[in-house]
Amino acid sequence: MKRLRLYFALFFILLAVPIVILLSHTYSNLEQESFFLYRRTAESLMATVYQRLQENLLVEEQRPYTHYRYIHVADRAVPQQEGLNLSPLADFPVQSKIPGILGYFQIDPDGSFHSPLLPDKDPAIAVPQREERQEMKDKLATLLEGLFSLTPGLQAQLDELKLEESPPTAKKNSSNFRDNLESRVDITLEQRYEREASESTYRLGSKEDPKTDSLQRRVQKSSLRQAEIFDSQLKDAYSQDLEKAKESAAPQRADDAPDSRVVAGQTNRAFQMGDELRSQDKDVLSEPEAEPEVVAEVDPFQSEVIDNRWLVFYRKVWPQQRRYIQGFAASLPEFLESHLDAAFLNSALPETASYLVFHQGELLEPTPAGQNNPRPLLLHSAALPYPLNDFDLAITVAQLPQSPAHQLVTFLALFLSVLFLGGFLGVYRLTVKQMELAQKKSDFVSAVSHELKTPLTAIRMYGEVLMEGWVEEEKKEGYYQQIHDESVRLSRLIQNVLTLAELERSEWQINLTTVQPVEFVAQITERLSNQVKRAGFEFETVSEGEVKPIQVDTDALTQILINLIDNAIKFSKDAETKKIVLTASQLGNDCYIRVRDFGPGIPSRKLKSIFEKFYRIDNEMTRTTRGTGIGLSLVKMLADAMGAHVDVANRQPGTEFSLRF
Repeated sequence: MKRLRLYFALFFILLAVPIVILLSHTYSNLEQESFFLYRRTAESLMATVYQRLQENLLVEEQRPYTHYRYIHVADRAVPQQEGLNLSPLADFPVQSKIPGILGYFQIDPDGSFHSPLLPDKDPAIAVPQREERQEMKDKLATLLEGLFSLTPGLQAQLDELKLEESPPTAKKNSSNFRDNLESRVDITLEQRYEREASESTYRLGSKEDPKTDSLQRRVQKSSLRQAEIFDSQLKDAYSQDLEKAKESAAPQRADDAPDSRVVAGQTNRAFQMGDELRSQDKDVLSEPEAEPEVVAEVDPFQSEVIDNRWLVFYRKVWPQQRRYIQGFAASLPEFLESHLDAAFLNSALPETASYLVFHQGELLEPTPAGQNNPRPLLLHSAALPYPLNDFDLAITVAQLPQSPAHQLVTFLALFLSVLFLGGFLGVYRLTVKQMELAQKKSDFVSAVSHELKTPLTAIRMYGEVLMEGWVEEEKKEGYYQQIHDESVRLSRLIQNVLTLAELERSEWQINLTTVQPVEFVAQITERLSNQVKRAGFEFETVSEGEVKPIQVDTDALTQILINLIDNAIKFSKDAETKKIVLTASQLGNDCYIRVRDFGPGIPSRKLKSIFEKFYRIDNEMTRTTRGTGIGLSLVKMLADAMGAHVDVANRQPGTEFSLRF
């Protein structure tokens, strides 16, 4: 048996190990497939964010530098307005495609702070909502005070710099970004598939982009008049013209201010007066000449973060070799959420997806979309495009969703595992049963040989003694009785074997007849009383209540009771009380026939096994009682054939077998 278990264990390992390896490899491939599917989705989301950022910032990159004054000259002059107009940035509240915009600003070469919300040099010009505009301008100035030196008197220093100042360069991400990222997200999958990820990933900010690769100064061209009007709001050369404009403009209350078109008309006339002063000594040409152009070099926008709340974009402009700083400020949370949340809502990422934003390697306050899981899985991380390359965006997912293929493989794996284990255990149990049955059959053959040899030997011995006349006359009757008893015992053994064979081949014919249990028990008692008495036992018959007739096969019931009584005699021969009680009783609609002895009983752990074929309580080599191990199995099989139920229970003392009809 140990060798069999060893063989089966080895066979199980040889089959299980390849299956486990195959399933592990399959799950790994499915996990990799799912990871790269959502990683590519994250990369596509990154590209969408990248594109939206560039589109919004490109509008500001292409904005003429002359728009950063309250008044500017339109590219195509309207004759009635003589070319002057309000700046598109002069609207209030501020109108812009930049999410969370606070306002636009300009720092002149002399270090003074300005905003296109208000005109410069002439506070008397009527402006709608002047107080609110002034508050916004002051808020911008306070916000930018630590970023720029807003101090007058810097003209000489700025003039010395001129064009020698180099354009901005792309900044490098902080070296501690990776450490902070790994402390907050699980990068197991990214590390596991690092090689595949490096071959297929489009990392924003790691590849050159045609829109941000050079970071060189661009050139903006403006007309001479546009440049003069832009520059005149810095110089005092037009102060006299502005004074005349004041005299011609009627004072108005701020709350009764005219609309922007009236203001523009008044301002246009003021600057027209300046133009007339300059053109007094010039002759009017019969044909207009091409107006000269002014070239201004414009640096790309740069970005700075203030208090993790405000995002400032600014650029340096060099018209006529004078440096101006122009830009705008926006709310950092609104700016990021507007670009990121919309992209997330329109993406194919799972609901548990979130994002983390880092600035110079430090995590910003998590947005609502990023508070799902304290340590999610990293799908993709990349730097935002210039000028936001100080920002890193990490896209995560709380749990990698399982693909339909993963669920199918799991179902098939469970099904095959149950099938494999069930089949393996079934084959093992069947093999063990067959081996045990083979052993029992071997024991049965030995027992039958012994049981056949014993009565034959006794019959032969008594026959020879009687034939030779070696026994006295008064003892001959006893010898004849012994020969008879051994013959009956031999016949019973042969009958049991034949009955077992018929039952196994389903050849036993059941003939049911109606009998009275009490009378039938009395007949069995009378038939076996001599045998029981010769064995030294007392035979007692008990009737309890009014027992109703039952349908039984009399031959089968007779053989059952004979086997039970014979079994009681065999195992109770050494009992102090040598008594066998045969009881017939009625309980409800059920009739019970019980056989009880007063022997040592049956061990509890073996009660369920005694009805098995060829089963013996004691070992064949050490058994002390005769028998073949088929008596009780025949009782069970015959009872089942009649539709009865047989049971056994230990009593104090002895054992009781009961038949329920």
